[in-house]
Amino acid sequence: MIQRQQGSSPERGVVSTAQRAVAVGGWSHFGRSAIPYLFVGPFFIVFFAFFAYPVAYSFYVSLHSWSGQGAMTWVGWSNYSFVLGDNFFWMAVETTAIIWLSVPIGLFLALIIAVLWNRQRVFGRNVLLVLFLLPSVVSIVAISLVFKIMFDETAGPIDVLLSSFGMSTIPWLTDEAWARVAVLLVRIWEIIGLGALFFGSSLQSIPQDLYDSASVDGAAPVRQFFSITVPLLTRTILFLTIVNTIGALGLFAEPQLITNNGGPNNATTTVGLYLLLKVQALDLGTASSVSFLMTVIMMVVSVVLFLSARRWTNA
Repeated sequence: MIQRQQGSSPERGVVSTAQRAVAVGGWSHFGRSAIPYLFVGPFFIVFFAFFAYPVAYSFYVSLHSWSGQGAMTWVGWSNYSFVLGDNFFWMAVETTAIIWLSVPIGLFLALIIAVLWNRQRVFGRNVLLVLFLLPSVVSIVAISLVFKIMFDETAGPIDVLLSSFGMSTIPWLTDEAWARVAVLLVRIWEIIGLGALFFGSSLQSIPQDLYDSASVDGAAPVRQFFSITVPLLTRTILFLTIVNTIGALGLFAEPQLITNNGGPNNATTTVGLYLLLKVQALDLGTASSVSFLMTVIMMVVSVVLFLSARRWTNA
């Protein structure tokens, strides 16, 4: 007669099988719940590695005096106090504010060009579109060097053309006021291309029936422009205003290359170029504090634009 071994009852076998099933089910449930985190995990890894950590470390550097080598010296908020009390910094802020005028001017011209391009009867409209898109695809360095040649007072084509008509030349790169105008014109030219592309795409979504009804009611093209076109493009205007404002606040390549590091007499030194000069001088603590002040300015400007957008947009 075969005797049962101790501990081998059917009840214990059923219990062991149930425990294993629960364990397997638990691991399966854990695996299913972990799958979404596996998909979003790479984003957080990249975010913390290339954004959160560099920003936190930059803020840490802004509280120290450091040349990039050797030990850091704790100075607290002294770098921020120095920058806010530096007349050179506020001169750069003034220059940046003047150059920001290129945003409304450039967007207005881009809108006019987009409206004209949207008309099917315009001759060479596709060629004009390519020409206006060139600033968006050409290197900023190449653009700056070309305009530097154009603004040359002795051999530049602009002054040569003025001289041929017996007019006096313009000191684009040697006079403080004209140097700012030169950088302003370059920024306007850069804004027009991409702005015309966005406005042209947005104009395609405006029903032609609105213009036909306005024409029947006797509205002139100018009245249609301000009563139909502009109100229906306010969201695009808001977007382009914010993007180009951020670009203007961080501008440094054009004045650095066209006017030789913000000359003459630092008249074209923007906040972005001021930051670059601090980096070149190996004053990394002050440079980091300037970068955070620029971030605060950009955030304030963006918030003001968003809060005021409800009053002048159709959102």
